Amino acid sequence: MTVNDAQKKGLCPVNLWSEEFNENFWETIGALQQNASLGVHKQGSTPCYYATRYRDVFNVLRDAATYSSEGGVAILGGDNRSEPPKNEGRFLPEDLDAPAHTEWRKVIDPFLTAKRVESYAPTILRTVDELLDAALPKGRFKVLADFLLPLQLKIVFAEILHLPGEEIEDWMDWSHDLFVGETPEIAAQAFASINKAAEELVLRRMADPIPDDLVSAVCSVEEIDGREPTLTERTAVVVPLAIAGTESVGTLLSAIVHHLATHPDDLAELVADPGLVPAAVEEGLRMFANVTALQRTVTRDTELAGVPLEAGAKVWTSYNGANRDPEQFPDPHTWNLHRDEVRHVAFGVGPHRCLGSNHARLMMRMALARFIERVPRFTLAPDQTISYFSMPTRGIHEVIIDVPAQD
Repeated sequence: MTVNDAQKKGLCPVNLWSEEFNENFWETIGALQQNASLGVHKQGSTPCYYATRYRDVFNVLRDAATYSSEGGVAILGGDNRSEPPKNEGRFLPEDLDAPAHTEWRKVIDPFLTAKRVESYAPTILRTVDELLDAALPKGRFKVLADFLLPLQLKIVFAEILHLPGEEIEDWMDWSHDLFVGETPEIAAQAFASINKAAEELVLRRMADPIPDDLVSAVCSVEEIDGREPTLTERTAVVVPLAIAGTESVGTLLSAIVHHLATHPDDLAELVADPGLVPAAVEEGLRMFANVTALQRTVTRDTELAGVPLEAGAKVWTSYNGANRDPEQFPDPHTWNLHRDEVRHVAFGVGPHRCLGSNHARLMMRMALARFIERVPRFTLAPDQTISYFSMPTRGIHEVIIDVPAQD
């Protein structure tokens, strides 16, 4: 389909990798929602149909039979933007459909239930306090570099994956560069590095498994979809376990901290009533959902938002766009802890809903509650430039805050 054809069918061309899109993110999303059936981004010569409305994103994610994950879900910063989108599975079980997807989830899900992740609460609280003990005496600190990234690093890599301490910093750097590396080459190198490290981890756990350990469970499962998983497949399961939570939790919490620093009335409301922290986390997930684009591949001729799609077509879904769709959330760009409608899609919906959502919620609630308890007043440090990245995820590069002297 040509760009002219797209315009005739109510589609709006958009270059998601462009600096113009990054600089005018919400204006562009709003224009797409108001004026077009779908956006259409050209990846190489391939049109990728871009869904930003809540109902369209919801329908795609719920209908795994029509919108397959096996052509690849994740869009990475290292993907060549002048070539067609990837048409292969790189992360498992995300890039699988049933029954293989369901069988892998049965292996992984027991380690990430709400009850299971509660066991991490003491470690999360202790780590939050240790990081704040180090940061607060400075009077000014970097929210991501000094607080949130080390928090994720210690919890995800040390507690869930049980990585050796000397390896953790490398994994953290690769995870960041994979999604938001400054160039495609940096992101591509990060992908290669983290895959190599994950394969080495899998080989170690296959030879020497740890009791009651998620990675060891992945390494020891004997059959998925009627056969034994390969080393490559086991590695492809471990990689997203490492990188998904490390990028998203920090991105979301830093956005919440930035919002509270720039909206003192909202901060005062939360400090006055800490019981609103769970609502604040959900509103943060809605307003600052980081997923700008995840991919599905159409399996059969269908129609989305009134647009005919042929089998093989690529559909990209915007979770952050859906979460600020005014048809679903009145006044969507306003922080409101008392909304009637709170069913956001920050973690997706349907069979591929984020398997780490329970852990992410726990970390966000505990970190935010402790943060406002210990730092009830803070402001943005002056003379800093708040800059964003928008593809394939949306977030702030860094936030620096000033805090009053501690009594």
